[in-house]
Amino acid sequence: MYTKGLMLLADMDDFCRTSWNIPQLQIAAAIADTNARTGALRPDLAHNASRILYVNGDVDPWSGLSILNAPSPRLPALMVGGASHHAWTHPTLPTDQPSVVAARAAIHAQLREWLAE
Repeated sequence: MYTKGLMLLADMDDFCRTSWNIPQLQIAAAIADTNARTGALRPDLAHNASRILYVNGDVDPWSGLSILNAPSPRLPALMVGGASHHAWTHPTLPTDQPSVVAARAAIHAQLREWLAE
């Protein structure tokens, strides 16, 4: 159901409307409220956030709702080629794809840098 590129926003709106009788205007209002509370694509401006690493897999259907480009140097973004949703958080296996192994290394390096500050 959530395959990247096959599920469009209009499909999800229709699903909410037909399954739960939630109209598109209510969905839009809820999205606007969430964006106001979280800072949307610029949490650093809304909440003085820093040291957040946005990691996404390029085949993750949810990545379209994430921050894909670093909003500032203090809020880096990492795209993991060929990876699905949070594949880098799973236990390490010898069969892990190289991009996931590299993502884990990049995440650890970023954390070490921040902890050293």
